[in-house]
Amino acid sequence: MKVYFFNISKIIKFILTVSLLGGAALFMTAVLLEPAGKPDSAGTKVICRIKTAEKTAALTFNVGWGNRVPGPVLDILKDENVKATFFISGSWARNHPELARRIAREGHEIGNSGEGLSGPWAKGGTALKDLLAKSRDDIREVTGITPTLFRVTGGTWDTGCQAAAKEPDWVIIQWSLDSLDIQTPGPDKIVENVIKGVQPGSIILLNASDTASQTPEALPAVIRALRGEGYQLVTVSFLLKQGPGLSG
Repeated sequence: MKVYFFNISKIIKFILTVSLLGGAALFMTAVLLEPAGKPDSAGTKVICRIKTAEKTAALTFNVGWGNRVPGPVLDILKDENVKATFFISGSWARNHPELARRIAREGHEIGNSGEGLSGPWAKGGTALKDLLAKSRDDIREVTGITPTLFRVTGGTWDTGCQAAAKEPDWVIIQWSLDSLDIQTPGPDKIVENVIKGVQPGSIILLNASDTASQTPEALPAVIRALRGEGYQLVTVSFLLKQGPGLSG
């Protein structure tokens, strides 16, 4: 009768190696199958920038009130052949339908702004969900576009906000680079803020409400400077196709 001897330590090493390789394979499969730029499985990921090596960035504009600044901003974007993403509220669209329709007509992307929606989401999100739906419906009625992107314009979001945005499959878009144009620091400073902070995949915050009175003066220089650095300026939805969305 033959007697077989087993090396227990070698068997354990073999089992561990197989387990690690199997885990790595499963991890890589999950990464490869994950849609680029989409929220996580709960549908509530907050995207601030995109992971990409390509020099692409998105100009985004918050528009909450007023009608003096949006027109000049749109003129500049048209002259420079740049498509941007505008986050507007339903109330602003109703109050300024011609400007809202012009944003859509000239090929820009429209997202739903959280302007004026603060407060209710702190109590579980139900009220915010209804407000988001109303704002979305108002934007669609005015522009013919149903927004799928949502931004909390003040930048403060929480789990209640995420839960409210989950059900209608909103994609929550914040920003990685704030131009600080709303503080009216001077056109040169606005340009400096953008150029110093930009990186591949940046989502850049600008404003086109009337309080951002220096934005039209700074915008041409911002665009020229970014292009001078080799950046392609795209909409947020285009940027989402370049890589996975990151929260920070």
